[in-house]
Amino acid sequence: MRLWSRIDYDLLVITDESTCFRHPDSRAAVGCQRCDRPICSSCMKSASVGYHCPDCAKAGAQKVYRPGDLGSKPTLVYAIIGLCVLAYFGEISTGNGNWSAGSVYEKGVLFGPFVQDGEFWRILTSGFLHAGTFHLLLNMYALYIFGPAVVRAVGPLKAGLIYFGAMFAGSAAVLFFNWGTPTLGASGAVLGLAGGLAAILWARGIDIRQTNLMSIFIINLALPLIFPISFWGHFGGILGGFIVGWIVTFLPARFGTTERQGLVVGAVAVAGFAALALVGGSLALSPIL
Repeated sequence: MRLWSRIDYDLLVITDESTCFRHPDSRAAVGCQRCDRPICSSCMKSASVGYHCPDCAKAGAQKVYRPGDLGSKPTLVYAIIGLCVLAYFGEISTGNGNWSAGSVYEKGVLFGPFVQDGEFWRILTSGFLHAGTFHLLLNMYALYIFGPAVVRAVGPLKAGLIYFGAMFAGSAAVLFFNWGTPTLGASGAVLGLAGGLAAILWARGIDIRQTNLMSIFIINLALPLIFPISFWGHFGGILGGFIVGWIVTFLPARFGTTERQGLVVGAVAVAGFAALALVGGSLALSPIL
């Protein structure tokens, strides 16, 4: 898959502290697809898959990746997948095979009137529930694609902030603009990882139009026009993921803040999205809009 190869592999070897091997005063944007050396945006030579440094571009060879080259396992991603699968089994088991008929669904789905009544946990639990097996598999596959890329690019802590910031931002958008419709699914948070990737690439001087991210955003914002999918959950997730991703990567790189300060501000943003969701749940604005 082009998106996986072009983004995930390029970001594996780059940390926020990496500098270009040819220009030590310049911050690295990606890793060379062939030799793994960090390179800045001015040294990036577009290849059929990813980018090469000027030296490797002259050689013209491609590096073949093996499973052992991909680094440590993205445990955070696997944990979230496991929780979503367990939650779905809970939906099925308590509903006698019907995901929408059991207590897990009833107690966890995002629904404005219930949030207004003080059931605040729904802004979190709804992100682990799914409307059927296909819905679950689709979101978990997308999480498997985007999650490891973000984890390997910025680490599990920042990736977790991006994921849950996107989840709460998606809940907030739903509760402000679609208050009276039951909503569930991890798609907002997963698309938030894509939004976070866009922020990471932007911070490293990469135009996301050179990747498949832009088309993914457009498709997922257009799908609700055809299928019964939450537009506001998708939109809020992408926006929230981008904002938190920008905070934890762009902010330290461009404004001289420390990594810890970036993490603190990112955590504050996540808490702010959660608070915004609770405000949206209590205001019941959707019937007016």
